[in-house]
Amino acid sequence: MNIHSLTWPILLKQPLQDELIYLTSSEEFFEQLSLLGPLDGVFIIDTNGTSYHIESDTLLSPCTPQLPIATLIDWVRLHASQAGHCCTSKLSVNNIAQLFEIVVFIEQESP
Repeated sequence: MNIHSLTWPILLKQPLQDELIYLTSSEEFFEQLSLLGPLDGVFIIDTNGTSYHIESDTLLSPCTPQLPIATLIDWVRLHASQAGHCCTSKLSVNNIAQLFEIVVFIEQESP
């Protein structure tokens, strides 16, 4: 699968980083690519909730097994905390759409 085939927007999670990167299009992904550094261990989660590993700049492979929603919630909690939000332990969602809504909210509230 290639990066253009994803259901956009996406979340990108780098290893050893608490921040998530919210990207709205493949064009935005390629604009950010030089800032991302090595892509080893990077996860992509699309708005369908499907998780992928990056194999190269444009090729992806689905994670096996898929990342559980609990892991994604933990990542959003860490992201919210890094953005200065408190009480992140109370953050709860019922589906992937709500998870993305929270990330969009965090991005809009961040300086």
